[in-house]
Formats: sequence, C-alpha cells, structure tokens
Amino acid sequence: MLKKLLPVFSIAVLLATAGFGCKGLSKDQQQAMRPVTVEYWTVFDDVDALQSLLAKYRADRPYVSVNLRQISSEEFNSRLLEALAEDKGPDIISIRNRWVKNYQSKLATMPASVKDTVVRVEKTTLGTNTVVKSSDVILPTALQIDREYVSAVKNDVIVNGKIYGLPLSLDTMALYYNKDLFDKAGIPEPPKNWEEFQSAAKKLTKYDKKTGKILQFGAALGTGKNIAGFDDLLFLLFRQSNVGFTDKSGQAIFHNRVGADRLNAAFPILNFYTDFANSTRDTYSWSGEAPSSLDSFINGSLGMFFGFNYHDAIIKARNPQLNFEIISMLQLSPDQQPANVANYWVQAVTEKSKNKNEAWNLINYLAHSKATKEYLDATNRPSALRAYIGDQKEKPELAPFASQVLFAENWYKGKNYESAMSALDQMVKEWLLPAPTPGRENEYRQEVLNRAAARFNQTL
Repeated sequence: MLKKLLPVFSIAVLLATAGFGCKGLSKDQQQAMRPVTVEYWTVFDDVDALQSLLAKYRADRPYVSVNLRQISSEEFNSRLLEALAEDKGPDIISIRNRWVKNYQSKLATMPASVKDTVVRVEKTTLGTNTVVKSSDVILPTALQIDREYVSAVKNDVIVNGKIYGLPLSLDTMALYYNKDLFDKAGIPEPPKNWEEFQSAAKKLTKYDKKTGKILQFGAALGTGKNIAGFDDLLFLLFRQSNVGFTDKSGQAIFHNRVGADRLNAAFPILNFYTDFANSTRDTYSWSGEAPSSLDSFINGSLGMFFGFNYHDAIIKARNPQLNFEIISMLQLSPDQQPANVANYWVQAVTEKSKNKNEAWNLINYLAHSKATKEYLDATNRPSALRAYIGDQKEKPELAPFASQVLFAENWYKGKNYESAMSALDQMVKEWLLPAPTPGRENEYRQEVLNRAAARFNQTL
C-alpha cells in the first residue's frame, strides 16, 4: 500500500551549508526544487490534522508551500467556479463522493507517477550536509485501488478507467441514541432491529395533551430535509427490502412496478418511513415542523438519531453533557446481506492547476502512505483503506462505523446531488398527503413515485 519510489537520479548532493541553495545542484535538481505554492481547498476534512501532516511533508520539501483553506459546502461551488473562471482556482479540492460526476470536466486525472524531491539536512562531525534526492513516485493504479480501498472508492473515483482522486477516510451511517431518555422511558437496551426501533420510538415520544404537538421526539424518520441523511435512510430501507432504488447507471427505479398485481413494492417501504411523521399512526414520533434532527438530538429533545461518524464530534462540541451511545445501522434481517451508505470526500486536482505534479504527490502522501494512518488516528475517522479496518473495529468509538465500510455503497451517480435530494424530499411530502380522489389511493401513490423518479433522473 505504501508508495513505491523508483530512482530517477539518486545522486546525494552533499553541501556543507546550514541550509540549502542552488550551488552544487544539477539543473534537474534546481528545477525540481523551484518554489511552489499549492492551493488546497477542503470542506469537511479535519484542518488541524491536515496542518500537522503538511508540516511534516514540508519538512522534507521546504520549497513547497501549501495554502490550506476551509470552504463551506454552501459556498464551495460558486467560489470554485468564480476562481476557475479567473484562472485563480485551487490546485487541490476536496469534493464529496456524490459530486465527482458534477466536477469531472474540471478535474485532472491521476498520472501514473510524479516526481518527488526530498531535501534533508544531516549533521556531520564537520557541521551539516544538505542531501537532495529526487525520485519517481508511482501512484496507485486502478487495480491497486480495487485491492487496497473498500469497494465504494473504486466505484466512485474511477470513471471510464481514469482515476479522479483519493479519500482520506470513509464514513457510514449509524444509530445514535440518548441514554438518559431511554432510561426514563424504561428501555433497557437500544433496538436490535426495526421492529424494536418502532417500539422504542413510541415509548420515547411525548405529546402536549391539549394540542397533540410532540414535545419529545422518539425518532427522526418520516420527513425530508429536516432529517440529516433522509435520502440515505430511504435508500437503506429499499436496499434492505431487496427493492431497487437506483440501477448501476444511477437511474431511479424505485417507481417501477413488479409482480402480477402490478402494485409497487415501494409502497410499504414509504408507508413504513412516513408513518413516523403521520399523526394518524401509532408510530408518530417526528414532525416536518421540528428543528433539524441533529439540532433536536443535541438539545436533548430527540431519542434516536441516524447520523455519521463526523456527527459525533459535532454533538460533543455543542453539548458535552449529552449522555448518548452509538450502535451500527439497524438491518431488516440478520440473514440478509447488510447494507450501508458511503459518505466521504475525495481529494482531487483541478484541470487548470499549474502544479499538478506537486498536487498529486501531496494527495498520495496524505491518502496513500503512512501519513494516512496518522490522519485517521488523529481524527478518529473510519478508514477507506482495508489495511486499517481490522484495528479500527477493535476501538469501541469507531467500531459502529468501521464495521460497515466494507459493504457501504454510494447510490447517487449523477451530476446534481442537491436537486436529486429535492426530488426525494418532494416525494416524501406528497406521500404524507391524502389522495385527492377517494378510492384512487394506489394511482396517486404511483404518480408521486413517477414524478419523483422523473425529477431524479433529470439530474443524471
């Protein structure tokens, strides 16, 4: 897994100096050591951990400067397009795995190798010597990515045989639960399946007796955009039910009718999901008027929250006193292949970058070397590299997530993930409404699915 070095010229230039300069260096070495500034835009990767690794990287490459900037996800696209239009764009960008197709035309593909020059000052009995070594660094091939990273990475970063980037980590969805609320509701253990989840949601939910309004939410399911990862939850319910959500090309197929009765297999799945936000159902435990599921869990008014590993640090930072635990994602049946979603960020190089060699070398260092484990250990994030999964599964705080990365999937393959989410959000809203024509409920439900699928497929 670790990067391999093939010498281009392994001449060790010994300079009796305290620093280093051009004197005594070949023209190739002088060119390799020209000052370079790499502009690096990240969104959700841990900046402090990255800065620590960048300092180590630059210690051996003092001619390289890295300007690391954290950009909000809401501003990322507009700022990137503006910067690229002015030829002032970054060299490296961190993009969500569901954005790869959207940015594909703006990305450079990974080369087979890059040149790397390491500069080290060594102490001698007479003073110090500056040793300069240049080499070719062989970058990962498609075969290596397939072998060394979990399957989701290969399916996301390799398009038509070309590699578009590498991840530092890979996140999966799990169940967070409030232990204090569970104790007060007389629930001794977290749910082991969806049936126990329904039962717990009922016990955890409290209502205003006069208005019927929910005062304490049992579980955040049933609606759209006020639930973190609601689209992933929908996918998981379809996947666990062995009902198609999208096909291999990314086309929506959740609207397809199957079987002799021509009824859509999606009906019971969407009924199960939306019943948690349907005031006429006994599982009613969430509302479209509620604050976001993350905010509700943090303030202690939500019993169960589906979230990712990165939510753990957010929750602890905003409410250090919250007494909660995390378990792996619920599955429909222990006899079936488990399912989860892959949510992560890909480090990629922009096509307009004038420093592609240095940019790819830095990505390889961060995502495909010993430095990767340092990043994972410092951030407590699940690994995308298979080599580290075994150890992470032994760590209680990482086990719920690390135990799921091998079978996690990315179900979205289009060019506008946000619009696809909006289509699914509208589908859920319409599903919660009564059919406009009594006696034609099934026709109405099918029309809702058809409209959502059509809007979804327009984003591909």
